[in-house]
Amino acid sequence: MRECPAPTPWPPALPAPARGDFLYLIARLRGPFQRVLNAALACGLLLALAARPTAASFVAPGSPIRPKDFALVKQDGYYHVFYILNRAGVAATANEVALGHAISPDLYHWTQLPEVLHSDSASWNNSHVWAPSIVRKDGLWWMLYAGTTLTAGKYNDTQRMGLATSPDLMTWTRVEHPVFSATQVPWTWVDSLSAIPAFRDPCVIPDPSTPGSWLMYYTASYRPDSLADVIGVARSNGDFTSWTDVGPLLITWRGYTFNQVTESPHIFQHNGLWYLPISTTAGQPLTLYTATDPLAGVSGWTYRGRMRNMLGYDTATWFASESMRDGDRDLFAFANGDRIEFREVEWEAGWAFALVQPAYFHVLTLNWVQPSVTAAADTARLALHTANWAAGPPRFHTYVVDYLSETEVAPESLGFNASPQLASDFDTLSWRPVRWPRVPDNDTTTVTHVRIRTADGTAVSGLIAVHGPGGTPPTPGGGTGDPPGDPPKLPVLHTRSTAAGGPAAIVGMPAAAAGRVDVYDVLGRRVRNLAAGELARGTTVFEWDGRDDAGAHQSHGIYFARLVTGSRASTGRLLLLR
Repeated sequence: MRECPAPTPWPPALPAPARGDFLYLIARLRGPFQRVLNAALACGLLLALAARPTAASFVAPGSPIRPKDFALVKQDGYYHVFYILNRAGVAATANEVALGHAISPDLYHWTQLPEVLHSDSASWNNSHVWAPSIVRKDGLWWMLYAGTTLTAGKYNDTQRMGLATSPDLMTWTRVEHPVFSATQVPWTWVDSLSAIPAFRDPCVIPDPSTPGSWLMYYTASYRPDSLADVIGVARSNGDFTSWTDVGPLLITWRGYTFNQVTESPHIFQHNGLWYLPISTTAGQPLTLYTATDPLAGVSGWTYRGRMRNMLGYDTATWFASESMRDGDRDLFAFANGDRIEFREVEWEAGWAFALVQPAYFHVLTLNWVQPSVTAAADTARLALHTANWAAGPPRFHTYVVDYLSETEVAPESLGFNASPQLASDFDTLSWRPVRWPRVPDNDTTTVTHVRIRTADGTAVSGLIAVHGPGGTPPTPGGGTGDPPGDPPKLPVLHTRSTAAGGPAAIVGMPAAAAGRVDVYDVLGRRVRNLAAGELARGTTVFEWDGRDDAGAHQSHGIYFARLVTGSRASTGRLLLLR
């Protein structure tokens, strides 16, 4: 919740080639040979520039906004960050009254979207909105956040925990009452007429000891030492409107930390060890603890010191850290002056880790164009949506799936190219499929279901069924996650971006039928009709040029395509980038 100076720009400028460098020698060449080399170098330089980040991985909303405590999540290949909107120069009573929202395909290029969860003068949350924590459960996104109440003579910016839900991370529905407050916790300092008591900064994780239960770590004022904070823990049985006290983590009290303020906790696990970073008022704010039990007492936690001690460089401006498991890699993020920065964790021997820039190349989605193919007769097509394709190529792992298990097999055993060259961020790979293990061509009954994953686990395809000759024929549509068995017999809608960069809705119809395809914005308003009337049997691609029905260009951001046929409807996400 503190203010920090702006960070030093990154990376530093690269030095010009020095006399004796290879590039210097090339630059001195003359004649046709030089022109050929210059052209080759220029082409190589363009690919090299495309293949590496030109700046550190961060999101900066721009002046006068300084983002503070935040949540990082991922959906459909895109990263979403929700953060406290602190505006410089705005009166305290009118500041931090909503959450900022931005999305990125790669953690390097960010698009700011409309603010969410504004304070509401007619509700309990009529003052500030702070510190979101977002988890996925039962097909919904659940946001726990700190809201404050300002009511003359009753509440003086009293901090309590609120709850909101969303099906898509775009539209949020707030629960109209706080779901957890200091009055439910006997060891906290409570004074509704004072703005000092802390009860904020939730961090929600699944309870590792009890399936279906959840733990919330948060900042609270400690009753025995009311001017100091401590990290508390609460538990829910899965009903996020109901929380019970677990107790304080006394290792975070100033009797052990020697810091009056300990806030913004988050907790994550690696190799059986739990990591608890918190923000303090020390010169190096981020402080780290580890334990084998996330609910351990004082003796069960090990104080690892300031993050600087482990990393070996200055972290004085870092605060409010977060982490996220992304496939097989761990991301670590933190607020830093006017931005939120993102790093990938490189685990070292023992408990320590290093932080590096995330990979520039990123596969957002892998979708089979068809759900089933015939071995050695058909060509399967895998549609890729990637970010920064020239920084590739991708590396894939292949899996054979049945009802009981998923077995990794060598890509060459399936005839699959595990590291294909790409030509753009929207590419399609062709594969002449074979069954595994190999079976005679006259075997018409054996079916192999194949799934593709990126080597880092950050993108996973659905299943494709590989039949023998005379087996079930391919069916248009589907192919993005259907379980083993018959292909879908209902109309299906998928979305993707075209090679030209525009979004498209892909409709698969098992039979011709009346229907319509429309585009909606994040507020649920219809923007454009793409099709109406009889939809043809098979697969049809409906591209959207980014205009509304009146021909006006729409602003970039998230939209939705909706297919309606009879009483059935399905929806897919569209990203408009231009």
